[in-house]
Amino acid sequence: MKQIIKTSLVKGFSMLGLQAEFHKKKRDTDIVFFDKNTLEYFQQDHPRMVLYREGLAKSGMEWVDNFPLQCRMYSLQQMAESAARKNIDGEFAECGCWKGHSAYIISTILARHGFSKSFHIFDSFEGGLSDKTSEDVSDYARQTKEEAEFEKNWFSSTIADLKKALIGFDFIEIYKGWIPDRFPEVESKKFAFVHVDVDLYQPTLDSLKFFYPRLLPGGVIVVDDYGYSVFPGAKRAVDEFLRGTDCSVFYETPMGSCFIIK
Repeated sequence: MKQIIKTSLVKGFSMLGLQAEFHKKKRDTDIVFFDKNTLEYFQQDHPRMVLYREGLAKSGMEWVDNFPLQCRMYSLQQMAESAARKNIDGEFAECGCWKGHSAYIISTILARHGFSKSFHIFDSFEGGLSDKTSEDVSDYARQTKEEAEFEKNWFSSTIADLKKALIGFDFIEIYKGWIPDRFPEVESKKFAFVHVDVDLYQPTLDSLKFFYPRLLPGGVIVVDDYGYSVFPGAKRAVDEFLRGTDCSVFYETPMGSCFIIK
């Protein structure tokens, strides 16, 4: 009976994107399970959690109590707010928007700060993920053909989805096309903040190579998929890029994503 319960719990956590393990209790063992609502930032009435849930609703996504995602979105809000508050004279950009959850969050923050430039959003809107390369494969991320096709289609969205989520924001510029095909249209711009959420090695590397040279001092690039084992190519792209880049701050968050500050 105990084994059945343990198996059910492991499967339940897996559905939320969490890995659960059971071990016999030993002296000095860390406590693995905790109530995240004891943390002020993750209480339902905290402003950042309110905006997180509002973004889900606006983008037509269902609420799932996904703690790692909440952590990443909390950090994203913090970085976007910091860039907006500094009033760095640069544009904002997002590479990979899916249905507009993070784009709505960023846009709301910009509107609160009286943003007067443009927020440039790039996505293929053509059936989800591009094809994976060898850099996107690891022992943890191996998939059957059916699993890969399901994942690819899962991330499909349309411009109509995005526009619906972003109604009311007049500083949005949308670029339909595979990364980096539309980047040349903003090559003369300077940027204060860039959110990269394209999952795979090549588009992540292409985004970094294009935007980092155009990032203003003090500007930040957030890479959502860094450290996420399902998409190992994102971390490989960041690590490769940073080997030849002298940024002022690099920070990796424990629940996935990283910040690169120029």
